[in-house]
Amino acid sequence: MQQNKSGQEKTRPNVIVILADDMGYGDLSCYGNHWITTTHLDSLAADGVRFTDGYSTAPLCSPSRAGLMTGRYQQRFGFELQVSSGAFPERKEVRLDDGSLGPIQGEEEFLRRGIPVTELNMGELFKRGGYKTGVFGKWHLGHGDSFLPQNRGFDKSTVFYGNTSIQYTDLDDPSIVSLKVDFHDELINTAWTRAGLNEIRENGKLIDVDEYLLHFFRDRALDFIEEHKEERFFLYFSMNAPVPPLQVPRSYFDRLKTEIPNINQRGYNALLLAQDDAVGALLAKLTEHNLDENTIIVFVSDNGCAESRPGSNGIFSGGKFNTLEGGIRMPFIIKWPGQIQPGTVYEKPVSTLDILPTVANACSVPLNEGVQLDGRNLLPFLQKKKMGQPHEDLFWKIAHFAAVRSGDWKLYVDRNRGLKQLFNLKDDPEERIDQSNIHPDLFSTLLEKLRIWENSLPKKAWSNYYGNTLISKSKR
Repeated sequence: MQQNKSGQEKTRPNVIVILADDMGYGDLSCYGNHWITTTHLDSLAADGVRFTDGYSTAPLCSPSRAGLMTGRYQQRFGFELQVSSGAFPERKEVRLDDGSLGPIQGEEEFLRRGIPVTELNMGELFKRGGYKTGVFGKWHLGHGDSFLPQNRGFDKSTVFYGNTSIQYTDLDDPSIVSLKVDFHDELINTAWTRAGLNEIRENGKLIDVDEYLLHFFRDRALDFIEEHKEERFFLYFSMNAPVPPLQVPRSYFDRLKTEIPNINQRGYNALLLAQDDAVGALLAKLTEHNLDENTIIVFVSDNGCAESRPGSNGIFSGGKFNTLEGGIRMPFIIKWPGQIQPGTVYEKPVSTLDILPTVANACSVPLNEGVQLDGRNLLPFLQKKKMGQPHEDLFWKIAHFAAVRSGDWKLYVDRNRGLKQLFNLKDDPEERIDQSNIHPDLFSTLLEKLRIWENSLPKKAWSNYYGNTLISKSKR
């Protein structure tokens, strides 16, 4: 592109989107974690904006990533559920919508699952816009040829395709602490393996990795910045933490021995510290090359922490798998020096849907022509050029769960349990007091909005096992 040599091109910012895996709202110290100090992630909030009411589009890894990467509700293209679970999903029976077991589906079924080519993700848009693009970490957006990152806009990809992968394969190495804390640990061929979809691939080619995986992906991201420091780049750092398996370098674990006597709690928070330091390494690399003042950094989690794990969803009820606040309200931070006022705290509802239109507009990257985004460009709101709130309503739908956020009010639906409840999140953020009988008109209005929205969607493109009903229940 001739534009690459223009003055405008030199002023366009780089973009780094950092996505945590299953990090709860209360896991960072800037969001209330009193066990540890997440120095580097806190610095992003201090230097940028921290969202108090930031949401993912689903309480589950794969669909939430589809919404983030496209800026559209993933249900609009049938992507309601996971593309895969475990290292060999084709070998497992499927749990049908009625709870019964269906047949083993086979590899062909899973190869057809992913973001349709009619939907452009951030990698594709930024590559078209003249940026060098890279993704490092967890992909989980489809492993058929047409869904692979190297075929969907990313110049460089070093990823695993599945929902998790073992951090370190030598379980006898005393320098790594390995803990089993969660139902993932009991599932065959899921967390504690580096086989199948958990294998590491570089631009599609299998590679052997005998390093601690979080650090390996960190180093590949650093290499990408180093390689493209003289160019505009878009980096998607999809971190494989703090999702299980819970493995962490002993140096981090031992650091917390006095502060956190509970071993599982200590291990989880030690992993958060390792994750924070990995982000710190990226920040240091940007500073080293004087890129920090012209780089937009977004940090967010894909969904909340599962209630069975030692993480924290703050004061909120629920967690991963359900649409209570603990499952969908995320730590969410954006830093852009000179454009976003340091120390900003933004309290109106925003969504990971908003990331794509926000960074694309900031970088003068054209959007997918003819496709209506559900996300909003947040910059006019953050810069106080536009009043009001970015979204009148936000919607969720996954399996038997649904929700609508409208101002301070939220409709929560769990069809398996026959629940339809109305909460005022300003007065009752823990979602304990159902006000559907107190405000029947508002309750009916939100139910109708949900009905209209759901009826506008196509049928989900596939079905598969969705969690465990015991896990999906709220602690309320």
